[in-house]
Amino acid sequence: MNKNIQDKHIEEVIKSETQEDIKKLVLARIMAASDDLRIAIGSKEYKKIDMINSVKAGDEIGKEIMNIQMEYLRDMAQGAIYQTSNE
Repeated sequence: MNKNIQDKHIEEVIKSETQEDIKKLVLARIMAASDDLRIAIGSKEYKKIDMINSVKAGDEIGKEIMNIQMEYLRDMAQGAIYQTSNE
């Protein structure tokens, strides 16, 4: 197998595994939340079960929910969530 093709294949496998890990993390966070959890995306409101189903399916709403969750976790890790408006 060509070195470039092999490297590209390895990158795709890692990306796929990373996406699967992100999906598992987001699903765990949603499942741990209250059954009253709701989120509005656009003009539509989604219940907890809707979010779980969309993330599992990997549809556009599921991808958006994963992006929102990951952005929140990145901000929390960087301390952005804890900064006040005076800082």
